[in-house]
Amino acid sequence: MRVCRHVILLFAVCLSDESCSNEACSAKFSEARAKEFWAEIQRQGLQLHIRRKIMAEKAFGGLPARNRTAMVLSDDVFYGRAIMKIPRQALITVETGRNDKLKSEMTRFLFEEMTLQKVFNITSEDYIHLLSLAYTLLAERRDADSVFIEWLNATKNEKVFALELSSRQQQVLVGTTVEGAIQEMAERRDLIWQTAPNLTFFKRRPVSMEEASWALAVIMRHGRVVHPYQDQREVRDPRMYIFPLPELLDVALHPNPGVSIGFQEEIVINGKREEDLVLQIARRDMPKGEEIFLWPGRLSNSEMIARHGFSFRENPVGIGRNVSQPPSWSDKKDSKGRKEYDLYNCSSLEDFELRFNERGFPMRSFVRCYRISWFINNGWYSPALKNRMRELNKWPPPEKYTKSDWLSWTQADAEVNRVILEYCQYMRQRLKETMDANTAEDFRHSKDPTDRVLWHMRSEESRTFKNCIVQAKKIKT
Repeated sequence: MRVCRHVILLFAVCLSDESCSNEACSAKFSEARAKEFWAEIQRQGLQLHIRRKIMAEKAFGGLPARNRTAMVLSDDVFYGRAIMKIPRQALITVETGRNDKLKSEMTRFLFEEMTLQKVFNITSEDYIHLLSLAYTLLAERRDADSVFIEWLNATKNEKVFALELSSRQQQVLVGTTVEGAIQEMAERRDLIWQTAPNLTFFKRRPVSMEEASWALAVIMRHGRVVHPYQDQREVRDPRMYIFPLPELLDVALHPNPGVSIGFQEEIVINGKREEDLVLQIARRDMPKGEEIFLWPGRLSNSEMIARHGFSFRENPVGIGRNVSQPPSWSDKKDSKGRKEYDLYNCSSLEDFELRFNERGFPMRSFVRCYRISWFINNGWYSPALKNRMRELNKWPPPEKYTKSDWLSWTQADAEVNRVILEYCQYMRQRLKETMDANTAEDFRHSKDPTDRVLWHMRSEESRTFKNCIVQAKKIKT
């Protein structure tokens, strides 16, 4: 964004003042630059109908009871109206980066020359976008005159929970569904650190391990999924952006996407001017004072703890992660088989993940999609199954089917239950084998906050898989 003339004038006046030190002059210029930037963002349509409120929170998940700062609506917001309107220029993305040379070089490196794929053998789009955000974020952090300085200062101590654990604490993760979290997070951090020297911007002053760790932590904690414009949703996937607004730092996370409202890109006509905005739209009438939430992503309680160090009382994303990929599955979206799976909302391998709530019941998406895969692979599939979505989602299955295809459904249920029982028995046994009595006693009675959170996570997994085994053994197929 172009710095306005009066900001440059202020800088010139400051330089002419002999009593003004270079540091003080630079600080005044930075302050004026940031003030002008946010004034322009306001003119472009920034609206945040939120305010802070102190709320009591009961003890849970190894964390003590406390008062927390929440963000609530400052006005009534009716269905279809915007809770927030944020100009895209106020976000940190590869497209809005303020260093033109870095942005151009980054675009060539990540998207045009495809160096990551050719040199580092990295083809995942998630990793490519992770790096694009990380490089842009680090450049902003190194800019002493950044217009986001208040937000950057507020996030300077962000860390990835799993990467801060001692060797003793790391042992608690062994045998759990997030046993590989440390390695996974370390690989992402190292990728940022190792690939940054490919850009001339970072050659003179290489990215440190501390910077890479910080960038990863900020992206994981403050990155938000934004859905593309309505007419582009068939051809463009949602992207993750950084929202560097201090007001959003106190917005709590909620695991239910029905409660935590997502963001979407829209072009809004304001007079004769088009404004490129990111909106959070109310899905129902919302009264003044109601708390608003942000979605953390599709993460189980164990995954939340590994990343952020806390979990939720109720989480619709079950514990687990193992994928039972059907032989008829295809990564090609336009393939005939894949289109058939899409009819049942089985459009991602995430729908075939074995995940369970604390009572031991599997997620509906797995039951539905695994049944469909069994019907397809065993020659029992019929397009008429589209009319039986309620039955496809139902688990435990009924003791008796009344329709003529009862045999195929019974056999499919038997296979679903076999896969569930084997996985839960395996995970339950792993949890037993990887924890000795002395370590368990040590963590069970520890007063250390991190120890308590880790022990809560392991206990929750143990209960989940124990209950899963009990439920699976009850089912008669």
